[in-house]
Amino acid sequence: MDVTKWIKDRIILKVYRGSHSYGTNHENSDIDFGGICIPPKEYIIGFENFEQYECKDYIDYPGYKEGNNKAEATIFGLHKFINLASNCNPNIIEHLFTDSKHIVNCNEFGKILLDNRNLFLTKRAKHTFGGYAYSQLKRLTNKLPVDELKQRIKNLNEHKRQYNIYLTKLNYKLEIVKNNIDIGYITDNDAEKIIELNNEINDYESRIISIDQEIDKVKEEMGRGQHKHIGSHKNLIEQYGFDVKHGLHLIRLLFMGIEILETGHLSVLRPEREYLLEIRNGKYTLEQVKSHAEKLFIQLDEAYDKSKLSHFPDRKKINDLLCDMILQSFDKYKN
Repeated sequence: MDVTKWIKDRIILKVYRGSHSYGTNHENSDIDFGGICIPPKEYIIGFENFEQYECKDYIDYPGYKEGNNKAEATIFGLHKFINLASNCNPNIIEHLFTDSKHIVNCNEFGKILLDNRNLFLTKRAKHTFGGYAYSQLKRLTNKLPVDELKQRIKNLNEHKRQYNIYLTKLNYKLEIVKNNIDIGYITDNDAEKIIELNNEINDYESRIISIDQEIDKVKEEMGRGQHKHIGSHKNLIEQYGFDVKHGLHLIRLLFMGIEILETGHLSVLRPEREYLLEIRNGKYTLEQVKSHAEKLFIQLDEAYDKSKLSHFPDRKKINDLLCDMILQSFDKYKN
């Protein structure tokens, strides 16, 4: 089935992303959108597969006719979105906490997600937002070559392939154990085998999700080298002595991670956006940005220790939410 024939009608939430959502956009900023959709039944219970849809010439948004500026958009399938959100992925969590004025579309399913968005905020924010911030710190003065990034994606996909092989074998072993169990009777040894296999399966599934997250990060980094606005990362380094864009995102990510841990909330539209723009415009030196980042990393650690958030998401509640939304979608969408 052609994805473009159904995706528009099945988007449940669509928001501005990137600099427009942070409040750090300028006249030459790219326009980016992110969204979530519920695919048709054949993608959920049939053989078809859908994870996300990407478009670099997106025009289905308010204001396109006036400005004639094509945008970029990524629309995630609900399953992939919830998987990534459960790991407190910074690029995913933003969809649920964007300012109301940056929400383009939101139907009843999108509202369900927004009403339950706090399910996805956990102490993992220290590791995800802090990890992304550390990546920005490493790239302040240089940008990884595209060939190196492509090789990293290749290596990650190979790891993912191996893990999927192990996962298939484990699931096969689990089926054998289950099939050998007499109806209504299970020995302690059988129970231990099932528990052990399930734990291994969960471990490999978590590894695969982590690899997918890392691949998304590398792809995003590759995309930054193809921005359409005036200037490039190389030019920024030549002009300011370091990559001020990475400096902006370094500080932004740390502010956001700290906010989650301290308040249990996230403001995508940043209250300190004027300061972030000053970093982007070269007001601060590399040493000043690094010095502030060091203090924020310490604050992030302290916020983690004091945070009242749980260490892990409530997977049962999230799974129940996902099941309910899927079942309700079958009633709403007849095809």
